[in-house]
Amino acid sequence: MNDKKTAVCDECGSKFLISASKMKSLCPECAHILYGYESCNHVFRNGICIKCLWDGKKSDYINSKLFD
Repeated sequence: MNDKKTAVCDECGSKFLISASKMKSLCPECAHILYGYESCNHVFRNGICIKCLWDGKKSDYINSKLFD
């Protein structure tokens, strides 16, 4: 099934479901922080979101954006 394909985020390096993000190369969290796209309503189980597969990683750049 096409909606189960995964990619690795170019920004944070986390694996994510392609169908969960508005951008092919960014996880929903990075797309949200960098470009204002809607984020996933994360539900974590064993350290991974069951909705989008994001593992909570943040790049140094994203961390700096969060505290500007």
